[in-house]
Amino acid sequence: MMIGMLKVAVIGIGKMGQRHLEKWSQIGGCKIVGIVGRNPDKVTDLGLTYNAQPFTSLEDLVNAVEVDVVDICLPTHLHFEFIKQAAEAKKQIICEKPLALNAVEAKAIIEICEKQNVQLFVGQTLRFSSEYAQAHQQVKRGAIGKPGVIRLSRGTAYPNGSDSWYTDANKSGGILLDLGIHDFDWLIWTFGDVKKVFAKHIKKQVNSGRVLDYALVTLRMKDGAIAHVELSWAKNALEASFELAGDKGMIISNQDRSPIKVTLKDEFNETGALVNNPIGESPILQQLRHFKECITDGKTPLVTPEDALKAIEVAEAAIRSASTGQPVNLIERGA
Repeated sequence: MMIGMLKVAVIGIGKMGQRHLEKWSQIGGCKIVGIVGRNPDKVTDLGLTYNAQPFTSLEDLVNAVEVDVVDICLPTHLHFEFIKQAAEAKKQIICEKPLALNAVEAKAIIEICEKQNVQLFVGQTLRFSSEYAQAHQQVKRGAIGKPGVIRLSRGTAYPNGSDSWYTDANKSGGILLDLGIHDFDWLIWTFGDVKKVFAKHIKKQVNSGRVLDYALVTLRMKDGAIAHVELSWAKNALEASFELAGDKGMIISNQDRSPIKVTLKDEFNETGALVNNPIGESPILQQLRHFKECITDGKTPLVTPEDALKAIEVAEAAIRSASTGQPVNLIERGA
């Protein structure tokens, strides 16, 4: 699909929707033509800020303005409904992660978009995060040799206020889906398919009144590597790190502005560094620009709907394992 100026509509005016609006306004070759939100006053103000028409329903938007792509920044439990509506209106679709609450919904979404012949892009931002993208490239070129043990950690504050829907697993999928989807997707992208999943999940209120929500997931990759993913909704701010060990070296990052440490096992015992975010652009900005280029210039997407589905299947397996206390074997897809 080769088009000129890309006409964009953003659906959802929460924190993520506003971030996307800000980033779209920085990308050349596109114009924000519409914004959809439930709060009439807030969506009107945002319309004035971005010189876009405000609406309180997607139906009103598609009937009133010409739009090429709909960018869905809504709570996860609403994704299916709005993607279906956008696809049936023949609009290209960008959707924030996770694509759906479960694999059944995700498969249905993919089928709907294929039937309507519209493109579907899913916002798996770690693929556009400089340090994770660089580590991916290093692993793929064999810098650490055969992967052995992989450790990833991600934590942030417990959702509250306008973000309280995250804490309802029926709306967000809970910590294992909503937060874990980042690292599960990156693991599959970098190391291949997951064979077996075992998870533990603790959620309780501590004496201070704060809620502790913590999960630890162990994954056996198809190639034999073992991955440990630690997830927490009990931090004061975002904390993320990874440690990737193979038989020829190790890559470590703790996302604290220090360079990514690369240690290679050779006769010189070489240690080097990769710079965190050397171009200074946010992953969301890079992601949206990439999706724009896929639509307007025919660029190959870095993440496919099928990739998003695989990550959801791993998250579902972790949820099932945490519930039953037993490991879950994943059926090989396409075998």
